[in-house]
Amino acid sequence: MTGEIERNMGSGRGYVCPKCGFEFVAETGIGFMFPMVYAMTVEKAKKGELGEEIQNFFKEHKDGAIDAESVVLCCENCGHLTTDMDLTMYIPKEKKPEKSEYGRWSVAAPFEGADCVSLSDIEENYTKFAEYPHKCEKCGGRMKILRKDEDDDNDLDLVCPECGTPLEESGMLMMWD
Repeated sequence: MTGEIERNMGSGRGYVCPKCGFEFVAETGIGFMFPMVYAMTVEKAKKGELGEEIQNFFKEHKDGAIDAESVVLCCENCGHLTTDMDLTMYIPKEKKPEKSEYGRWSVAAPFEGADCVSLSDIEENYTKFAEYPHKCEKCGGRMKILRKDEDDDNDLDLVCPECGTPLEESGMLMMWD
């Protein structure tokens, strides 16, 4: 469960290219605003604002869930780096889990009755249906999600999209929630 707690917390880390000076800030996680962010993201998905694939997913799977956590994305074609929501789509393993009668704590919303699926709920009660097809804003290529290896204390292995040199941590670290 340690990895899930780390994934839920919001964090940011700065990176710099030692060769050309390119800088990138990787802001990941979600923090205590999760219930509100999750609800707003699902609403956008259902309206089609996040693309036809995820809109159709929610039409076909009314009890479906998504991962609304912020992740680092890297273009498989040009190497462009960015952060955005994961948006992987999940369906219940059996039936949609019941909401907790006791609720959960959040600064963003009272959790009793909040329609939100946490990462721990996903891990326990859902199966991956499909990954969201992130597209690169620079070249239109496919973006892949980069995650820190939870079994290793090393940070993300990022490569400069400008010159191909491995990025180094810049010493900037921020954490929230």
